Amino acid sequence: MAKPVYEGLKVLDATNNYAGPLAGSMLADYGAEVWHIEKPVLGDDNRFFPPMIDGISINYCSDNRGKKSVVLDLKDPRGAEIFKKLAAKADVILESFRPGVMEKLGLDYESIRAINPRAIYCSISAYGQTGPYAQRPGYDVIAQAVSGLMDMTGDPNGPPTKIGPAIGDWMGALNAFGCIGTALYYRSISGQGQHIDISLCRTLMWVSAKLDSDITGVRSTRTGNHHINLAPYGIFQGSNGQSAIIGALSAKTWGALCKVMNKPELEADPKFVSNDKRVENLQTLISVIEGWLKSFEDIDDAVNLLIDAGVPCGKVYNQDDILKDPHYNTCKWFTDMPMADGMKSVRSRKFPTDPMEFSAFEPVYKKAPALGENNVEVIGELGYSEEEILAMEKEWEDAFYTKTKKN
Repeated sequence: MAKPVYEGLKVLDATNNYAGPLAGSMLADYGAEVWHIEKPVLGDDNRFFPPMIDGISINYCSDNRGKKSVVLDLKDPRGAEIFKKLAAKADVILESFRPGVMEKLGLDYESIRAINPRAIYCSISAYGQTGPYAQRPGYDVIAQAVSGLMDMTGDPNGPPTKIGPAIGDWMGALNAFGCIGTALYYRSISGQGQHIDISLCRTLMWVSAKLDSDITGVRSTRTGNHHINLAPYGIFQGSNGQSAIIGALSAKTWGALCKVMNKPELEADPKFVSNDKRVENLQTLISVIEGWLKSFEDIDDAVNLLIDAGVPCGKVYNQDDILKDPHYNTCKWFTDMPMADGMKSVRSRKFPTDPMEFSAFEPVYKKAPALGENNVEVIGELGYSEEEILAMEKEWEDAFYTKTKKN
């Protein structure tokens, strides 16, 4: 295997929660040295997100894998000064504070560019760094709402529906990872760093906004489990709470579906002979297909018949189905993610690998660090003695507990 593509890349990761840390961990997977800056005592909020095992968050272990943890109080001039010295050495700076916070600390892009013009500075926030909403706080679920994604999800006669996973955070992280690679390439040909502005809302708006009402005069909204203009193309219910996706849109696949269901006469039935007729008679079509699916105790049997006949389809998977899927396992879409050292009862977990594959190199997944585990190592390389570093840590801890008692 070739050496990791980002070997030697220095990343200063001042992020928190999900999106930012996940972007940093993906850079670490491909060889970058990532210094994760965490606040005193508490660290990244993600350290307390359940589920917890042996007092350690599984999410933190997964989303901050392969990093070095450095505790800094950025409100303390000494902490800010250490941050600047690390930024002077860094190729990439990641931050996910509310817009304006880094400027108040003197650690914004313009301040860092003055000391390191080659730095790639990536900011991740809910609404982006500019505009009337920039100062609003926001999480994944808010981005889902204001991007229009929720309005496109759910039953047309019901309320908007939240997407199950934190899709804004994960898409935002993937967006940041890709943009950083693009900016590094630009630097390689121009010698110049730059500022990248990643908005979770904008990322999801790009995914969900059709904006076709100006042309059609009809506002796009949620259509439930079936497409408004294509049929059959949706979720069909089987027995025992199981479901399948079926998309038979061409004349060929529609005919194949009819034959598999032992209803060849439907292929030329005036109610179903073309896509527009099937859309017009969708409820009748759904009843026919679901009646056939419910004749199977296990929907996998029906799906296998459809696959053999060339009908595009798939079972609606639950988490157990994902873990045991032969394709996913054969293609090595999972890895045994090592857990943090303090998690004694579970040493690794099965976790999805990064969603891309390169022929020349591959990711390496390493454990997440304990809070402040690398303070002496990383800050010591800047010329601070171990005694100075430990003394600062102690001061920041004492200040935290003093403030907590007052509150």
